[in-house]
Amino acid sequence: MHKVVWDMDPGIDDALALILALKSPEIQVLGITTVAGNAPVKMTSANARRVLEYLNAESIPVAMGASHPLNHSLEDALSYHGPDGLGNCDLPPPKLLLYPAKAWDFLVRLVWDAPGEVTLVATGPLTNVAYAFELHPELPGLLARLVLMGGAYGLTGYGKGNQTPYAEFNIWQDPEAAHIVFNSGADIFAVGLDVTMDPAACLNRQHLERVKTRHTPAAHLVAQLVEYEVKYHGCCRMHDPLALAVLLDASLFDYILARVEVVKGNDWDRGVTRILLSNSSRLIHVASAVDGPRFLKLFLSRILEE
Repeated sequence: MHKVVWDMDPGIDDALALILALKSPEIQVLGITTVAGNAPVKMTSANARRVLEYLNAESIPVAMGASHPLNHSLEDALSYHGPDGLGNCDLPPPKLLLYPAKAWDFLVRLVWDAPGEVTLVATGPLTNVAYAFELHPELPGLLARLVLMGGAYGLTGYGKGNQTPYAEFNIWQDPEAAHIVFNSGADIFAVGLDVTMDPAACLNRQHLERVKTRHTPAAHLVAQLVEYEVKYHGCCRMHDPLALAVLLDASLFDYILARVEVVKGNDWDRGVTRILLSNSSRLIHVASAVDGPRFLKLFLSRILEE
């Protein structure tokens, strides 16, 4: 059982990952913190609660975090995820109230309550995590590990940018926060575009038709989210579910152990994640390959379960 605190910015793929987590007995989600990224933070906070309520998981608290990156204005991805951030799905507005604390304070509290036992999963820009690490420098050492979706490392032919030709969206959105987190000393597992853009790990229309055969709330919501992606983007990239899959079956991935430099500022190379061959400390695990068909089999088996 992995005790998880999850920092997210839903977002279609965040929602798919959350559904996967709720269908996975290995995962106990202690709480969710939300950040601006795919959508403004009020929308990402509402979307997390919309998904939780629809799947009868209202007991999981949601705390709202940063409304903009540390040093930049927000540039959301609603043009990709749809005007509601969730592919125009038909979920009603949330009734669940937000947890009455800032995201970084809530995150710290959950980790302090179980030192060494909590995994932090981060599938959006790393603003909230950076705030927490800056306020409490001992926090990275109290985590079991930190699993994040972010970066493009040039380790495969897919390791190129999706926000710019060189940078992945989450890291580009707040490179200063990513720099803080990547150099924090936490035990980091980074899942980037090198694996998440692999076509073998992408849901297609055939997968969608399989999901539509199951008439459960989880399958219905997954079908809506995937259908929007397939309609407008050709397939459904599984960025955030792949990050969560590190906790479900780490053998799905190959990793390298390396130091990663994050390019800060606002020049052409903003948000670039550069592998440095170094024997120094601050090494992180970077996913360099994925068994896409086996991952999709795992995802679909969980979603199609009664």
